[in-house]
Order: sequence, then structure tokens, then C-alpha cells
Amino acid sequence: MRAAVCPEQGTVAVTDVPDPELRAPTDVILRIRATTICGSDLHLRNGHIPTPWGFCLGHEYVGEVVEIGGAVSQVRIGDRVVGPAAPWCGSCPTCRRGRIQRCPRGGVFGSGAAWGDLGGAQAEYLRVPWGDRILSAVPDTIEDGQALTVGDVLSTGWTAVRRSVHGPGATVLVLGCGPVGLSAIHTASLYGPSRIVAVDSVPERLRLARALGATHTVGADEDVAAAIADLTDGLGADSVIEAAGADAAFATATAAVSIGGTIAVVGIHGAPVEVPMADLLTKNVSIWAGLGDLGRMDELLALIAAGRLDPAPMFTHHLPFDRIEDAYRMMDAGANGMVKPLITSITPGRRGAGIRLRS
Repeated sequence: MRAAVCPEQGTVAVTDVPDPELRAPTDVILRIRATTICGSDLHLRNGHIPTPWGFCLGHEYVGEVVEIGGAVSQVRIGDRVVGPAAPWCGSCPTCRRGRIQRCPRGGVFGSGAAWGDLGGAQAEYLRVPWGDRILSAVPDTIEDGQALTVGDVLSTGWTAVRRSVHGPGATVLVLGCGPVGLSAIHTASLYGPSRIVAVDSVPERLRLARALGATHTVGADEDVAAAIADLTDGLGADSVIEAAGADAAFATATAAVSIGGTIAVVGIHGAPVEVPMADLLTKNVSIWAGLGDLGRMDELLALIAAGRLDPAPMFTHHLPFDRIEDAYRMMDAGANGMVKPLITSITPGRRGAGIRLRS
């Protein structure tokens, strides 16, 4: 099959690799219908997340079930499904405590041997472990692109909102309008906030933030804390979602948060961050940081099907799989206002084994 492979630092190439095979009776093989590129894919390609070279990229996917293991009973051949970026077994002590984000038996798709060696979703086919447990059926009324978001960015942004927005009427400040920040903005609207303020340095992203629910926008080069103080009569933001991963973002969050407010950190930081502990202490600030909860995809799919959410606008570019190398270059350079590309037209070759069951 064809797959986007990272053979060396800074390079992505579409090349032929072996088709995935069922390894366990709980496995499912998907034909990939849609995928995308995440910021962490760029970090992997550029060597910022260590893993041995030669791995297939991609952890976001919507696919059609083409093979199932003998123990799979809920997922059927031909089903259109979406899955999480990071699978979980559901039976280990970590999973049984509800901490599925860091299942020691799992890993992250498209991240190589250092992260579970699971294969990547930027390919014609993908093997998914524990298929019955982690895959969600996509309703007929939902487009592939809409469904694609629930396996990573929409779930992550929503997790930050649930952890930091504690009631209606809140002022929600989102620092960074990449896909996760935009997802936080979009899902925050479910909770009846009085205002949602988006901060970014790119005008196109601020316009997209407005389309997804932001009521106010502030440039990253402005005095964000002062802008929030003006909007709130000096009270500050009840919820600050740090989705930028930039060095100055946490200091901005601390300055802008209200007394008794909450900061949720989902931005990926590549270096240690200075924490203004005295300010946090005297303002009685609660801090939550973590990965997105990928175990509630069905709830997000239901909200999309009901018309309460539509994350499709965050896909600023639609490209065929044959142009995925171009998509990486464009996304890395921020060319043409690209925020997130929707990669489709993944035409697979014929699988020699056809549909198989393994017990």
C-alpha cells in the first residue's frame, strides 16, 4: 500500500510499504477514507519528538472496515468509523482507573517505534487494535471531515473546556487559534458563556475563530490582559485555555485569569516554562493540564449530527492524498492561510487477502 513515511529528519515521502495484517483477534483493518496533518506530525517530521526514522505518519482517520478479527462483534465489515489518535486496551490498571489517555499498552498512531509502533493513518490502510472498544460508527448525516475531528482535536479542545468552564455566563479566553484552540472556541459555545475571546497572531485564524464562535478577537501582539480587563470591568477571564504552546502564553494566561479562575493547558511546549507561582497563589487559580479525553467521541458525533457543532470550517484546504507532501510543506510554512488540510481521494490498491477473520 501507499503511505506517507518519514525516512529522515525533515522529509515526508509517499512510498510503498507492506499492508497491515491482523495481529490479534480484537484487531480491525480500515481502508482510510480521510485523514489530515496535525502539528505533532510536523514535530515528528522535524525531529522534535524522538522516534526512530522510517515510520508511517498520521493519527487522525475516518475509515471503512475491511477486515476484522475473530473476537470482534460490534464492528462490522463495511462500517464507516472514526477512531482515536491514541488507542487504549480498557483492561489494564490505568484504563480501569479511567486514565485511558496514557494506556501503557496503547501508544499513538503514526508516531513510530517509540510510541507503540502502531502504523500511521496517512496511508491506504490502518490496523486498529481493540476495534470494538475504541471505534465509533459515523452517522450517515455526518461528513468524513466533520467526523475526523472527534478523534483528536475536537475532543482535546472540548476536554479543556469541560475542565475550565464551570457554568454559564463565564468569560472564556482561548490563547492560540490552531485546530485545538479553534475546537475549544467551538465547544465552549455549548456552555452559555457571556463571551469567548480568541487570541492569535494570524488574522486569518482570528476570522476563523469568529466563524466558530468567538465573540471577540485580540491580536497576540496586543496587551491581552488589559484587553480582558476592559471587557470584564477588571475581573479577568473565568476560564483561560492555553492552546498556543508558546513561551509567553502561560504568563499571559496568569495575568488575564480572574481571581478564582481556571487555566487549562493543552498547548504542547517544547521546553520548560517559567511559572509565576506567587501570582497564581494570590489569585487562587486552579490549573489543569493534560491530553484530550478521547473516550467521548460518540457524544461529539451526536452533537454534530444534531447541528449543535460543525467543526468542518477548520479544514481550510482540501487536498488529495497524492498531494500530501505539498500539504506538509504548506502547513509547515503557514502558506495560504492553511490551518488544517483535509486529505481525501486515498485510492487503495487491491488487498490480496480480501476479507478475513482471525480467531
